[in-house]
Amino acid sequence: MDIIPEDGYDQELKVTFQPELYLQRRIWILDLLRKESITQVLDVGCGEGQLLSPLSQAASWLSPPPPSILPPKNSEPGYTGNPIPNLHISHLHGLDISQPDLEFAARSTAPSSDDIPLSQFHIHHNRWEELEVKLWQGGLEVINEEFVNIECIVSMEVIEHLPPEIVPAFAPLLLGVYHPEFLLITTPSYTYNSRFTAPNAPTSARQGFVDPTGRTDRIFRHDDHQFEWTFEEFREWCDETAKEWGYAVEVSGVGRAVQPDPWGREKELGYATSVACFKKNNTMQDCERGRRGREVVTELALPSKEHELFSKHIHRSHPSSQKPKSLVEVAEAVVEKMDHFHETFMRVEELWFEPEISVACGGWIELLIRAAEESESLSVMRDGGIGNDEKIWMIQRLGGPTNLVPPWSANSESSLDYIPPEWEPEGRVFEDSARADGEFSWNNSELETGNEWSENNNWGSSNEAGGADWRD
Repeated sequence: MDIIPEDGYDQELKVTFQPELYLQRRIWILDLLRKESITQVLDVGCGEGQLLSPLSQAASWLSPPPPSILPPKNSEPGYTGNPIPNLHISHLHGLDISQPDLEFAARSTAPSSDDIPLSQFHIHHNRWEELEVKLWQGGLEVINEEFVNIECIVSMEVIEHLPPEIVPAFAPLLLGVYHPEFLLITTPSYTYNSRFTAPNAPTSARQGFVDPTGRTDRIFRHDDHQFEWTFEEFREWCDETAKEWGYAVEVSGVGRAVQPDPWGREKELGYATSVACFKKNNTMQDCERGRRGREVVTELALPSKEHELFSKHIHRSHPSSQKPKSLVEVAEAVVEKMDHFHETFMRVEELWFEPEISVACGGWIELLIRAAEESESLSVMRDGGIGNDEKIWMIQRLGGPTNLVPPWSANSESSLDYIPPEWEPEGRVFEDSARADGEFSWNNSELETGNEWSENNNWGSSNEAGGADWRD
């Protein structure tokens, strides 16, 4: 246990998160999207596209082909590539009120340029499925008919920013009018705020922001927060909301400090961020959810302006998608590539990212495996026959060239794969994206360049240069 000097009780404690707190929130969301095989996502309060950007990236390969393309072989395990399944997003929506943030999000979700010349150092990544990305400017309280029946809605660090008059529209709109299969919510846990000071610290030790509504004497993490729930308050709201709109809900949290708490309060204080996964059940029909949701929104009579379509991107799939060549032709392409590289063994994923190979397979990596299995010139080497750890699956070239030494490394150590043992990568410097003073975005208005709370880190406004992720 750390010893806290007597004169240190009026200071904030040093607290860090690893990974940084904002990354832990995104990991929680991405894991759930993968687990549930989500293909349609609406990010309300999308900000600069911190979540939209990774969601707009192409999956490395298609979902397994139908039996009409590749009859299954029950005696051998299939190939899933990564133990964490790929996301195959087809429709992506983002909603925010900040124009500068939407401009940034539009750039980060735009299709990559085809004008970039390929080189031996460039990993070519084909897109096998079409993706539509739409960004909307407007308020959360306004009904957008395009969002009705969307598969999953994400609200990441948004609800605590909403003005008091808009909060009552949150659940009726998202769970009622839109009635998605899933709603994922993250919000700061006020319970965890006690972790940053000693149990008997004076109020002056807290360097946050007094509740701007005057409803409580709480000190919040950010100057734009309209409220911060304790974990129990959040759980109660989630349970009541789920019951009202016909959903089941799982409430938990993410984010624990790396440092042990000097007073052993880890279990008592829980997590820095409260999270909830709402999943639709069969206790209510969608038509009833929609009718009730629209009634509530109408009764609230909030000033509204229709959402404006800010930008639209179409990511086209590769022309060869789902149009594979024969297994014989795929095997011939593999043999040619391995002979070209003078390699007897190559990892499956190494070969896959050679454009000629993946194109020949039509985007189905299973065809690469089957082609190698059925070829007399190739062999698939699995994990010693145990398990299904495809990360180390290899393809062996049988009866290939005997000279397997790359010509560029015959008389020198000039190979590009050579890394001196004493070499260490230098730290990268990332610049914060700029926004005009006073601009407000629901999502991630807190700067995320740091992960530390300490006596030297003030809970400043979002316009300060620098800042830290702990503010949400």
